[in-house]
Amino acid sequence: MDNNYAASIFSFPNYLPSKGAAFGVSAVYYALGVVLTVQSFRARNFSPSRYAVLIALMLGGAFTARGVFVTQNFDNSSAYTAFSVLDAIAPNFVNLVNYIVLIVLLRGLSRPPPKRILMGMRVFAIFIALTFGALATAGTVLVTSKSADEHLDTAIKLVRASVAGQLSANILFIILASVFLHKYREALRATRTVIIIYAGGLLLVARNSARIVPSFHPQNTLMRDSEAAWYCLDPLFTLLIILVWVVLDLPRRCSQKTVDTSKEYNNTA
Repeated sequence: MDNNYAASIFSFPNYLPSKGAAFGVSAVYYALGVVLTVQSFRARNFSPSRYAVLIALMLGGAFTARGVFVTQNFDNSSAYTAFSVLDAIAPNFVNLVNYIVLIVLLRGLSRPPPKRILMGMRVFAIFIALTFGALATAGTVLVTSKSADEHLDTAIKLVRASVAGQLSANILFIILASVFLHKYREALRATRTVIIIYAGGLLLVARNSARIVPSFHPQNTLMRDSEAAWYCLDPLFTLLIILVWVVLDLPRRCSQKTVDTSKEYNNTA
């Protein structure tokens, strides 16, 4: 297997990464995680909120590892592995949060869907998050291991399966959300929660669409040749998702037991 081909699949950069950019993005993720934690305590809600905080901390840790990797002159392969694994796993949990927010919204309707359907959605969301996260982890660990040359083909297949699976799962979520919100129109009153659902879903589709291009078309080296392009086509999307969660107060949206326009959506305080 050609090394340049493998480099494209795993986004090994052709540029000298910026230490300041890595630590700066890391600090932003940590700060957003702290805000989400405070919002969770205020709303007394720790269901989807704990996953949201975990995602922010995972991504903060990922970029801390990237900064360490650059600081140590690219000699610390463990730091790069940690960065790659955390950056690959976190978006899977974003999709899980999207599903949980949708389930909480539907459960609060005066006439919600059957409990077995909501439970099935939750189990399915957890399953795909763990499955595609495991595939990404296995592929990344294999390619950075001492026996990478022997397992490179397997590693590439695992990462491709993870990226393609994530994108398919993201698109499926958008379809399911649209079907349920069309059928249960009462849910549309919860304007901010609906925005959270679609913003998270569509931004994740955009992020994984950008990642799937170099995975299946390694001759496209834009994300490897330009750090600015990589930041705009990968971490920017997850950063925007978490920012939407903070601005629209995800914990508060998910602490509501019923859809109540007078309290949840008309009151901006």
